[in-house]
Amino acid sequence: MKFILIIFFTLLVLSCQKTPDKTEIPNAVKKIENFDTKNDVNEESVVDCEGFFKKITRSSNLAALKNYQDIFIRIENVSDSKVVLEIYVKNSQGGRITENTVAWLHFLPGEERLLDITADPQDPVELSFDENILKKYNYRKICGLTEKDSQTETALKSSIECQEIKGVMMKGEECLIRNISLEDAYDEIIKKSLVTDAEFLLKKLPAGNYSQKIGKKGIVEITYRLSQNKIDIEMLYEGGITEIHLMKKDQNVKRRIIYNFD
Repeated sequence: MKFILIIFFTLLVLSCQKTPDKTEIPNAVKKIENFDTKNDVNEESVVDCEGFFKKITRSSNLAALKNYQDIFIRIENVSDSKVVLEIYVKNSQGGRITENTVAWLHFLPGEERLLDITADPQDPVELSFDENILKKYNYRKICGLTEKDSQTETALKSSIECQEIKGVMMKGEECLIRNISLEDAYDEIIKKSLVTDAEFLLKKLPAGNYSQKIGKKGIVEITYRLSQNKIDIEMLYEGGITEIHLMKKDQNVKRRIIYNFD
């Protein structure tokens, strides 16, 4: 009987020693797996176009950032030449959430510059921001922009000759574009946002003279005057006039964009 008790006690001790091994090892492995997973998942590695520009804006010296704790960003328009950003805040009044725009920004992909157009779209203020963000993300791919191609850029430069226009209370640019139609020259202004607030221009040219009331972003009215070889567009603002002139000559088009200030 004593021998049987010794054997039973020995088996009991051995079973108690094995039990921790079976429970502790999986727990240890689980802890290691969880640690590795946390290390592998980098929140900074995944961001959409809106998230990218939120990072750019938050790193900038935009004055609105000092006045509001939390800001939101809405992308109004995206093109290879300009990204239009609306900066707004949310307020809760009587259980209802309202939005208030506090700033309008333009990001120029070609120059990688951030402009504040809130006070005066025709005289924007350049903002500084953390340029390391540009290196961290391929924003062109994220936002669906055309990748930079040095050969394409060289070809474009050789086909367009531009010069700056300056005067009293006005500034602008005159360009000679080779081998292009009036219609294509107009489309290019919209697609590449070559003029401030290009998104308010008609997507297609009207059949004849046409005038359109706008009432947004300080634009009162846009007037189109068309002839056989010429297109004149006037964007009337509350504080000035933007003129767009396209004139066909042979296979080329002369484009003039002039900003007149009151």
